[in-house]
Amino acid sequence: MKTIEQMRPDELYQKILKQRKVDGKLFYKKYCNQFIEISCPACGQQGEVCFSKYGFEHRTCNSCGTLFCSPRPSESLLTEYYTYWKSPKLWTSLLLKTDINRKKLQYLPRVKKIISVMKEDNKKCGGVAVDVGAGSGAFAFCLKQSSFFSDIITVDLSEECISACKRLGFNAKQNLKDIPDNFAHLLTLNDIVEHLFNPYQFLVECYKKLKKNGYIAIATPNGEGFDFKIMKEKTVNITPPEHLNYFNTYSIRFLLEKVGFKVIDLSTPGKLDVQIVLKSLKSDNRILRGNEYIKFLLSQNEEVLENFQNFLSSNKLSSHMLCIAKKIRREL
Repeated sequence: MKTIEQMRPDELYQKILKQRKVDGKLFYKKYCNQFIEISCPACGQQGEVCFSKYGFEHRTCNSCGTLFCSPRPSESLLTEYYTYWKSPKLWTSLLLKTDINRKKLQYLPRVKKIISVMKEDNKKCGGVAVDVGAGSGAFAFCLKQSSFFSDIITVDLSEECISACKRLGFNAKQNLKDIPDNFAHLLTLNDIVEHLFNPYQFLVECYKKLKKNGYIAIATPNGEGFDFKIMKEKTVNITPPEHLNYFNTYSIRFLLEKVGFKVIDLSTPGKLDVQIVLKSLKSDNRILRGNEYIKFLLSQNEEVLENFQNFLSSNKLSSHMLCIAKKIRREL
């Protein structure tokens, strides 16, 4: 079975895509007059409108290249969306359904990478790890399985996810504010920062929760990755109002350093770029119009396609990135 089918079962995923389109358009129509104009969430510079999706304007920063939504829903509107609208609930159901596959294909390699980086940085014991946006607890479970950390705490707004984490035996919190300052040795944020109204302010809060020389590991889309560049707004990874920020390998570093972190490892270990484009191409062959060589490349056999995906990943060109940084500055 292809990786994309294991991570995104087709029937349920297609249902999610349709619902995201419906919800996105309705949400925009209902609340757009309350949206807030922002500058680039990474560097604060202005951006030029490059496309709209479901009504949401997307801009590209003139300075750091970050792709972002502006105007965008306020934090209270985003809370309403994630609490009451159907699309986020369907996505949670997909995460629960693919729990085992995600542990094997995505989470375990990520945990190994984080531990490897920490060990290379002379960290002999992981200490206390806090998984923010823990969902079903699958990633926290992989952290626990590693035996590298003395304790694992989960944080998630969803009552359903909190219950799931508690069933796995975790000390589950509902808000990052429930974690004491100067407490954690590691914070993990898996697919979180792309959803936030104000990523900078959230990362400042994360900074406060970490001990001196503590680590943060952020997994998030790379807005300059392969399927973003090929398909632009047509990629399934652009999903307003759920995703608002698409940093890149330069701008995520800029943002973290602005907060007070030092990036010690940045990779793009994505596995789905080629499969995402191929799957979209089957439903709309106009996607690659004008990209004859890419179309030719994607018509090659499985070995070539796998080699190409490995090329994207190893050269920081995949649309999924993992950034590991260290708290180096004194308290804010």
